[in-house]
This record gives sequence, C-alpha cells and structure tokens, in this order.
Amino acid sequence: MPRYRRQNIDRTTNKPELNKTVSPRPDLILNRADQVRRDDDVVRTPRRTVYDIDYAIKWFIENEIQPQVEHNGELVKVPVIFANGEKWDNVRRLGYLRDEKGMLQSPIIVLKRNTLQERDTLKKLDVNNPIPGNQIVYKQKYNKRNRYIDDLVPIPKNESIASKELYAVNIPEYVDVDYDMLVWTDFTTQINEVIEQIMPYGTFAWGNEFNKYRTFIRNISFETVNTAGDDRLVRATIPLTVNGTLLSEQEFRMSTVQKRYSIKKIQWALVIDVTTDIFSTTKVPQKLIDAKQRIISGNKVIVSNQSSGGGGGGGGTEITPALMNYLTQLIEKEGIFVSGNTINVNGVPNYNTVIGGRATANEFDVYINGQYIDKNAYNWSPSNLSTQTITFDSTVLGYELEADDVVIVNGRWSE
Repeated sequence: MPRYRRQNIDRTTNKPELNKTVSPRPDLILNRADQVRRDDDVVRTPRRTVYDIDYAIKWFIENEIQPQVEHNGELVKVPVIFANGEKWDNVRRLGYLRDEKGMLQSPIIVLKRNTLQERDTLKKLDVNNPIPGNQIVYKQKYNKRNRYIDDLVPIPKNESIASKELYAVNIPEYVDVDYDMLVWTDFTTQINEVIEQIMPYGTFAWGNEFNKYRTFIRNISFETVNTAGDDRLVRATIPLTVNGTLLSEQEFRMSTVQKRYSIKKIQWALVIDVTTDIFSTTKVPQKLIDAKQRIISGNKVIVSNQSSGGGGGGGGTEITPALMNYLTQLIEKEGIFVSGNTINVNGVPNYNTVIGGRATANEFDVYINGQYIDKNAYNWSPSNLSTQTITFDSTVLGYELEADDVVIVNGRWSE
C-alpha cells in the first residue's frame, strides 16, 4: 500500500521518484479534511478479535444450549472448557481428561480451535482488500456543531446547512474458523442426549448481544474408549465452522476509525421562466416537467412569471413535491344532465395552497362529446360543495344539451 509523503504535496510541480515509492502507483495525496481530532469524542474504536469469536461460541453453549445429562436420576449440567496446551496434550495421550486430584472428568465438553482462514466466497470480490474508500460510514445523531440556538439569537437570513458528524470504519476481515467440540460422557444414552440438544442450533448465530457469528455443525463422529482398569468413556467429536469477522484497532499503524464532518455546500435554485400563470391553465410547462425528479429529490425549483415582472430576480413560486403533484395530477369527472343548459358534477375542486383556496375554473377543461368547449361558453364558480353546477350559454355554444350527451370535466379535482 503506498504511503503518505507529506513533503511532496504539490504533485504538479514536484513529481515523486519511482525508487522512493512502494509501488509504481501514484502516492496518496494528504487530505487534511480527513484529519479530525478524536480526543474530544466518546466514541470507542470497534475491535473484533479471535478471542471474541472463542468467547461467543463458549458463551452460547453454556448460556443458550445449556447441555444437560441424566445421572442417578438427576439432571447434571455439562461443563464447557477451552483446551489449552496442557489439557490438549492429555487428551491426545490419554483420550480423556482428569482433574488435579486425578479424577476422571465426565461428562464434559472441550472446545479446540483448529484453523482460521479467509472466507473463500469473498476472495474474488476483493472485500478484504484494504483499498482507499473501502469503509463503512456511520452518522452520529448528535453533533456539537449544530447546537440548539435560542430564540433570542437573531436568525441569519440564509440558514446554514447542518453539519453531520461521520465515523468511517474499515471493512472487517471475513474469516472462517474451524473448531472441534469434544464431548465425553459415561454412557451412550448420555452422549445421545447431548447431541440431540446441540443439533437443532446448526446454522444459528452463536454468541451474545452484538457478538454473534453464524455457526455450522459438520459430520459428527463417535468413539467408545474401554481401557482395562479405567472407566468406560463414550466420546463424540463435533466439527464446527464459524463465519467470523476480525477487526483490529489499528491497521498499517493507523486507527481503523476516522472521524469526519460532512462538507457544507452552496446549492443554487433552478428558476424556470414562464409566460403564463401556471394556475390559469391545465397545461404544465415542459421545463417544469423535466425538473420533476429534481423537485422530488428536495432541490429548490422556482417558477417565475415574466408577464407579471417576476423574471430575472429569482422571485416567484417555489415548487414543492406536494405542489408538483397538485399541478400534474388531473382527474376526469362526468357531468350529470339537468337541463338543456345545465349539468351537475359530483366532486370538490382540489385545494391550492399557494392562492389559499380551491382551484379556479381556469384549472379545468370541459369537453362535450369529445370536443373542447371555450371557457366563455359556460359559467362556473368552483366551491367547497360536493356538487358543482355548470351553466352553459346556448347562444355562444350554438346548441342545447341533450340527455345522451357526454360531458367530461378534466382538471384538478380532489380525490
């Protein structure tokens, strides 16, 4: 991995020599934005060690599985121990364990770690490679840079963007750890009881709280030890494969946790100039439709009506996601014949938050038998009532309505 060369910051004027680098790749340029002091926070550096995996497996057997056997009419809890060098040497030479007084220890469960290797399924994905930017970023809920401001403090005209406190943690090493779990009992019925209690937990996450690892139970082998002069022992070997993770506090002499702050940036609003009032027609400007995704994403979009003198200064109507939905959501309702010049429509016009009232008649289009009708051919004042009455001028229209005519009113109705 290339190291930092703080004496050569400007790469355009001071090119590094190849023989002074670890690899022919360019050196990493020092980014002072990533150098944030951590002596003023209370966030602990996460650590995941081999001991944590060993402890999780032993804790799960003792506290969750809690293997027991029946002895002399009583339930006896099977103790669980880890095999250190001396104990494992006794197991290899004698095939069983004895305590300090020479008593044969049975029943008992002995754990032994055999191998630890990188997880094969992740090798081709380069997940374990410590490349720059291969990190997990967590966001802190509270940030001392964004403290509560009392109402007595004057509010700035341009409200500042909140700064977020971030912690970047290195990707852990994904490994597979193989264990041998040796079980000793006095009788075959007892070994069967222990196996029956352990088998249902295969593929479970073994551990406590956040220290858990998926564990697989492999093929179990059985053995009976019947040495002359010694007690008869029944032994079973249960191989375990644990999908674990390893993360040290330091890698390459650097902490695996880096404290950062999000970058504050200035964001300009998109101003769309139109020649007509967007609330005087059912047609939505194409430029506004093209900016729909920008509006949904929370970016600021303003519509400025040039005919009213709002263009060029950035003033106008701010289009929010709710207002965009109001403009683009058009609903058709069919009119009910009342007389030769009157129809009723069951519906309530949608509420316009900008003008503070119901949608106007200009925000609806009327069609008779599929033909668009000019707005000067009918009279209608939208109201809050559930039934709207539209009166047509037969002189302008040129005919009177009939009962079989289909009248459609398309516009901004409330659902």
